[in-house]
Amino acid sequence: MELPDLEQDTAIKQKLTNLQDSLDKIQKITDIALEADTEKLTLKDKVYFNLFLGYALNTLYWMYLKTKGEDPNNHDVKNQLNRIKEYMVKAKQAHDRHTIRPVIDIDAAKRFIKHGIKHKIDHNTDDTPPNKRIVFDDE
Repeated sequence: MELPDLEQDTAIKQKLTNLQDSLDKIQKITDIALEADTEKLTLKDKVYFNLFLGYALNTLYWMYLKTKGEDPNNHDVKNQLNRIKEYMVKAKQAHDRHTIRPVIDIDAAKRFIKHGIKHKIDHNTDDTPPNKRIVFDDE
């Protein structure tokens, strides 16, 4: 591409150099991602990997449309990116549901119940409910 008017513009040259460097980095990352062996990954890692790959490829297509002068907002790629974002939220919620929710220690719960029952039996020997209203004779 020959643009004699822009040969002296250092700002444009720097931006084009940065773009080329970024494209090279993206190429390396996508090559590694496409050659990755996903059989050894856990289910959670497979989900995140597939979401990453789908989002990355749709983003690259978004950028391609921008470089061609088309408006990606009027293209189906916008819907695809929004759909992937929704799946990212769902994947995070599923992961959080299994890791953040409290887990009951069954043995400790049994000890609490056993101790509570024993304590109640020891202190309640007169068979009156503890919160029953006491009526006094007025004599």
